[in-house]
Amino acid sequence: MSVLTERPAAGHRPPAIEDQKRRQVEYHEREHYRASRPRSVDNSHPFIAWVNTFRLRTALRMIGEPLAGKTVLTVCGGDGEEADFLQRLGSNVTTTDLSGVAVQAARLRNPDLHCVRMDTERLAFPDRSFDWVFVRDGLHHLARPLKGLYEMERVSREGFVVLEGQDSFAVRLLVKLGSGDWDPAGGYVYRFTRRDILKIFQSVQTVEKSRISTAWLLPGSDALTYFPFIRRFVYPVIRNRLIGRLATSALRMLVVGFNLLAGRWGNGLVVVAW
Repeated sequence: MSVLTERPAAGHRPPAIEDQKRRQVEYHEREHYRASRPRSVDNSHPFIAWVNTFRLRTALRMIGEPLAGKTVLTVCGGDGEEADFLQRLGSNVTTTDLSGVAVQAARLRNPDLHCVRMDTERLAFPDRSFDWVFVRDGLHHLARPLKGLYEMERVSREGFVVLEGQDSFAVRLLVKLGSGDWDPAGGYVYRFTRRDILKIFQSVQTVEKSRISTAWLLPGSDALTYFPFIRRFVYPVIRNRLIGRLATSALRMLVVGFNLLAGRWGNGLVVVAW
C-alpha cells in the first residue's frame, strides 16, 4: 500500500505519522536517490567490500543454509543494494520502498529484481508470502518501527532478518557525545536492545527460535566519502595488490579481534528469527 505524496489542501494538516513518512521520502529522494542512476558502492577493494557486506554475510552464516531458490523480500530496500546482493546468490528477490524514485533506481540496478513501492508498516502481501524477509537500516526510519517488524514476521514463511542499530551503553555514551538520536530528515533513530528483541518475540509467540549477533561496524565505502584523507592518502596505498592483501588480512583480523572483545556493546545488531 502506498502513501499519498501530494501536499494537503489548505487548512488540512496531515496526520503526524504520514507527515513523518513524507519528510523521510523527500529527504532521501533529495540526498540519496536518483531514478536514472542507483547509488554506486565502491567494492573494488576487498576490505571495503568485506565491510560493506559484513552484516549480510553474518546473517547468512547465522541462517545456516543457502538462500538460492528461495523467495526473499527486502523491505525499506532503498535503491536495491541488499536486494541485488541476495539476488546474485540465487534468490528470487522482491524489494519494496516508500520512495518511488528509489524503486525506479532499484530496477536499473538489477532488472531481475521485482521492485514495488510499498509502506513497510502496511505491506500489501498476504501472510506467509515469502520464505525470508530482510531489512537493513530501514526500521529506524519508520514512524512505527515495531509495526514494520511485525509486518516482516507476518509475511515471512521460514524466517526474517533484522540488521539495525543496537542500543547499548557504549552507543548511548556516543550519542551523548554528539552522534545524535535524530536523523537529518527529522526522524528519531530507533535502536534495539537485545532485551527489546527477546520481549517482542515472546509477545508475538510465533518465533520458535532466534539468534542475535552484535558488533562494532566500520563505515565501509562511506569512509571514502566522509573522510577525504582516506581516499587521498590511504586508499591509493592499499589498492596496491601486495600491500592490499596484507592490509586486508590485517584489518580483518583487527576488526574480528576487537569484536570478540567488545562486540556485545557494538553499534550493529544482526537478528535472525525462525
